[in-house]
Amino acid sequence: MQSRPYTVTVLGRLGEWFSATFPGVSIEPRHGHTRLITEPFDQGQLHGLLNRVRDFGFELLAVEAMPAAPDQLGGRTADNR
Repeated sequence: MQSRPYTVTVLGRLGEWFSATFPGVSIEPRHGHTRLITEPFDQGQLHGLLNRVRDFGFELLAVEAMPAAPDQLGGRTADNR
């Protein structure tokens, strides 16, 4: 399975302090929740992130797989398979 970026949404607002806690993740605090946006992660890295979310006791609201970048598809797009 290929690596792809993910968005993980948790309840509450996480500050920038958590940046070091979640390497490879951008933290976007929002009103009442926080989005954790990953670099391209493989399944093992995603599960590691979800384990950290659980270990900290954050309430998980959503996990969304983002489209892989065209360069991760061997330079092909849907138009030039």
